[in-house]
Amino acid sequence: MNFEALLVEALRFGVTASEFWDMTPRETIAALEAAAWRMRQEQSQMLNMAWHTAALTRARKLPALATLLNRMKGPDKTPLAERRKEFEEMKARMGKATEDGGRRTKRG
Repeated sequence: MNFEALLVEALRFGVTASEFWDMTPRETIAALEAAAWRMRQEQSQMLNMAWHTAALTRARKLPALATLLNRMKGPDKTPLAERRKEFEEMKARMGKATEDGGRRTKRG
């Protein structure tokens, strides 16, 4: 792909021309992939909302808002939350390793 075509794609995804020229090709591709992911997430959310709106309009009795909101609660299973948990576990292991003088220990 030539730079002109890549610039056009970047502009379509919301990357400005100045941002484009400040990025490496690898960073540009990563930015485009991230933008495409955000667009898929947004589309999924809109479809989910449309489906629930249609389902609620067909309900004989509208559930209480608190009931609907309670269904949404629970452990955070987003990829970011999982990465945070992994990071905290890694920090804890690294802290233990430095307390042990940097010796490797067997994992249980």
